[in-house]
Parts: sequence; C-alpha cells; structure tokens
Amino acid sequence: MLNFLYVAVSWVLLRWHQLLGAVGLDPNSGLTWALSVVLLVVTARLLLFRMFVKQVHYQRNMQKMQPKMQKLREKYKNDRAELNRQMMKFQQEEGFNPLAGCLPMFLQIPVFLGLYHVLRHLSNSVTRCNTNSHDKILQIYTFTRSETCSAAKAKLFGAPLAASFRDNAAQLAKLGGDITSTRSVILPLLLVSAAATFATQLMVRANATVAPEGTAATIQRVMLYIIPVGVLISGLLFNFPLGVLLYWFTSNLWTLVQQAYIIRFHPPTDEPAKPAGEVGRTLAPRPGQRPVRMNKPGQSTSGSGADVVDDEEDSVTTPRGSTPRPGQRPNRPGGKRPPAKRPTQAKKRR
Repeated sequence: MLNFLYVAVSWVLLRWHQLLGAVGLDPNSGLTWALSVVLLVVTARLLLFRMFVKQVHYQRNMQKMQPKMQKLREKYKNDRAELNRQMMKFQQEEGFNPLAGCLPMFLQIPVFLGLYHVLRHLSNSVTRCNTNSHDKILQIYTFTRSETCSAAKAKLFGAPLAASFRDNAAQLAKLGGDITSTRSVILPLLLVSAAATFATQLMVRANATVAPEGTAATIQRVMLYIIPVGVLISGLLFNFPLGVLLYWFTSNLWTLVQQAYIIRFHPPTDEPAKPAGEVGRTLAPRPGQRPVRMNKPGQSTSGSGADVVDDEEDSVTTPRGSTPRPGQRPNRPGGKRPPAKRPTQAKKRR
C-alpha cells in the first residue's frame, strides 16, 4: 500500500548516489551510501524550510496567546461547553491553526518510514546477494540488483548501514560486521543526536518571546530533558538500522543550525512594551507650541489663524471665556435679563 512512498525515497537516494559516483567517489563505498542518506535529509529539509519558518511564527503566536487562554480557562472553568466555544472564537479571531505547528513534523514521518523500510529490505537482501540469486526482489523500489547488493554490504567505519544496535553476532556476521564496530559507531551517533536536540531546546527556550508560567513552565522544563533522553533511548531499544539513525542524526543537526538561522535572521518583530509615562510624553505638546482650543460658537475658522482640530475626540478642550472671572457678570444671550417668573396661584392666595 505504501509502495509509492518507498519508491519515492529510493529514487531520491539513488539519484544522490549516482551523482556522488559521477564526481569520483567509489559507488560501492559505505561513505558514498552514507553521504547519499545525508543528502536525502538535506533535500527533504530544504523542501520543508518555508513550513519550518511558519512553524516558528506559530510557536511565537502560541506563546503570546497563552496568557489570554489561561484567563479563559479560569473564567469558564466550571462550564466546559462555554469554554470550548470561547476558545474556538478566540482562535478564529487570532487566526490560530493547530496544523501549522505540526505539519513539518508530519511531513518528515513518511520519509523516515520510507527509509526504514528500504534499509530493512537491503538488510534482508544480503543472503540473496551472497548466493548470486537473480530474484526479482533485488530489483524493487527502482533499485537494480547491483545497487541493492552494493547498499546491503555498505559499511561506515566498519559498521554495516543495514545493521542495528541490538543485532546479535550472527546477524551482524551476515552483513559483514561485528558487535564492537557496529555499536562503536551507533552509540556516538545517538549521543550527538541527543546533544543536538538538547541544544535546540535550550536555544528555543532562551529566545522565547513570552516566558511560560505555571503548568506550561513545568512542562517545558520536563520536556527539556525528556526529549533528548527519548532520542537516546529509542535508538538503543528499537531496532533502527544505522542508516536510519544516520538520517536521524543529520536531521537533528540540521534542526539546530536551522534554529540558529531563524533566531539570527528572523527575530521577533513585536515592539517591547513602553515604560510608564512614555505614552503621555508623546501626547504632550512640543515646547513653544500653542495649545489647541475650540472656536467660540458662531466664530468662523476661515482666515482667523486658529489651529485646525483634526480629531474632535482627542482634542476637546474647554472653550475660552466659558467661565466668568471673579466679579464679572455672567454673559447672557443677547445681553437681556431672563424674564421674571410669574407668581403661582398658591403664592397669590397667601
């Protein structure tokens, strides 16, 4: 069912192998096949680079949204249905897309699985290669028989690319290797992979735009150590071939370098919060500037030299002369006194 995936991975791997052979490297050398795996990783990661940049922006937006989301959780902690509605509404307003942060990782999984299956196929083909068999199984996934047998017997520093850490001596002997050389290559590879993952986590944590609080901070501290340890343990416990671990090693190093590039050339663009009083100083008039006042009712602004008010809401001031000076008689419309009130019927009876 996944043959199309295995064919695609094999095709890219073989094209790099042919190119390296064309530039003078030995096609049957384990170094040539190892470099082909490394360049397969580079090809996949270059195709996913733009998605990785979007993932970084997604993570930064998630960090900014955490305080508001925490307030919603506290406000609607007793009403789960309303909390879900408010969360969905908030995410729609912020343009939040959960798939944006997971898509690069999901797209790497098929390449990982495809390479794992192809290397397992090469490991199982060693016996047929030793018997000079012309079985058609040696020619699947765009491999020729000679290419299949060359990759199956390829070694990196004495360790077969199709060998795993937990293979016994008999299994390694079929591949042309031994336990000491195989584990001496795989273990340092896993340690460097775990160290690269740990360094990437530290870099992301140091350059976070918003510091996590509460449960989020605790989870981040735990994941800082769990993820690198998981990389190391999974490589030791699971039966991953050396070629797959080489893919993993290159991918982790690429992620570290890529994260450093993002921090250097794509820093957060948000302006820092201004200190208290900064906004008020920006609204204050410049030294020597005349204050803006509204015109008196009925007074024309044409040719009067009065300042023009652009925004009535931001520049509403008290009209000049609206409050009388001490001892001054109040101004009345038309200069007339208000008419005297006529006595009521009750006062007349008195």
